[in-house]
Amino acid sequence: MGGWRSRLAVSTLGVGLVLLFPPGASALITGGVGNTPIGDPGWPKGAAAIFNHPARIAWWEGPPFGGGQWHAECRGDAKTLNAILAGLSRMEGKNRRVHVHDGVGASFWINPNREEQKALDARIDWMFVVWDPRSWQRLRGLPADLNPTDPADAEAGPPTELHVWVGGNIKWADVRVPEGLKVVDGRLESHGYKEADGTVLEGNAYDLATKAPVAAKVQLRRVEPRKGRYDHPVATEVAADAKGHWAFKNVPAGWYQLVALADGFAPRALGYAQPDGQPRLQTFAAGLARPGELAGRVTDESGQPLEGVDVRIDNLTASADGAAPGRYEVPDTLECKTGPDGTFRVEGLPVGNATIWVRKFAYVRPGLGPNVKVPAKDVKLTMKKSARLRVVVDFAGTKRPAEYLVELEPEGGNVVGSWGGSSQLDEKNQVQFSDAPPGRYLVRGKPNPSDGRDVTGPVKVELEGGRLTEVTLKPGEKK
Repeated sequence: MGGWRSRLAVSTLGVGLVLLFPPGASALITGGVGNTPIGDPGWPKGAAAIFNHPARIAWWEGPPFGGGQWHAECRGDAKTLNAILAGLSRMEGKNRRVHVHDGVGASFWINPNREEQKALDARIDWMFVVWDPRSWQRLRGLPADLNPTDPADAEAGPPTELHVWVGGNIKWADVRVPEGLKVVDGRLESHGYKEADGTVLEGNAYDLATKAPVAAKVQLRRVEPRKGRYDHPVATEVAADAKGHWAFKNVPAGWYQLVALADGFAPRALGYAQPDGQPRLQTFAAGLARPGELAGRVTDESGQPLEGVDVRIDNLTASADGAAPGRYEVPDTLECKTGPDGTFRVEGLPVGNATIWVRKFAYVRPGLGPNVKVPAKDVKLTMKKSARLRVVVDFAGTKRPAEYLVELEPEGGNVVGSWGGSSQLDEKNQVQFSDAPPGRYLVRGKPNPSDGRDVTGPVKVELEGGRLTEVTLKPGEKK
């Protein structure tokens, strides 16, 4: 996905509900190796000199579905780092912080899969992370499951961070941090641990509403890739103490998910860890919300109940004592099917907000899934008969390209919540779109890749619920 607009398709067939992102958005992480200067995309004043310092060995821009967060991965000594810190102290922006870590850092761009043979070349001593403020502001408006920003930064603005690792070329005693920069010390010794404790994963379990400690149980689950899915067997678990504190020590290298469970609270997936064998501390936010449920009924346009509708809940958020709502990830997929009377019920949700999506063959609910408050027992959702479209491409007199795409776009263009997309032509020179909302659309065809001059169409078509419409495209035909 590239260009100025990215699509997130709900359907696995390459078509579905379209979420549009603003100009400049991209679904890809881009980057490169070396320190060739990067053109300033709109960083705060003073950031370009730090980002383009000769100490940089690699860079990358993320996150997916938006971009705008730039990472400069660097290698050098304390003298060079002190000059970087001096520049950071003069940089524009009030939300600037320095994170201190044990061990040696690793370049994500050079060694994204943590391959042992690339580890030496990927060693870094610090990483400078800066936002394009416009991107940060845009991403704050995304649904919780796609929003990478931290609600805690809402008041101070986009954070600029310098991550420093003190197990390689840098000794923390040689570092001079200018006044005005916030230091977040993540070293083991600063939190009462020793190097012999190895990788330590810790946090404090508390009630999001009252801030009181919670007697939670925290599980360390291994992440095991399987064909088409990931399994999460429990490796071990610990109980929080009277103050809600919990910790795992000497965690072996691997890939893990941490999950907090407590009576009277919704379960929460706290995040992931990938220890690499170095002594290091990683802290997790472990605020828990009281549980709630969502229940309701799905009917057709005449008010008749719809049985067998797939109901899925996502974009969960929970508020912390009036603060901005933050993402609340649960460890299991939240979904169910409606019964004969069209009713559904999903338990184990955090009190807060959630989005409901419904899906049933031959039916559709146009637009985005509604965002509702949790708990709720009377959610009413209506689905209408969906339309089908079969597109036949007639290559008479022309040679069929190796790959050919058929695109479906709603009249008036792709807007947030609209339905559209593209699909690859099959061996019969056909494409079928199912479960489309009734309405007017434009149909186009083009080779893949295309230079833009070989696009066939657009052909206008009006789709009716419960009916199949057929359209023929003729590449090469004069318009």
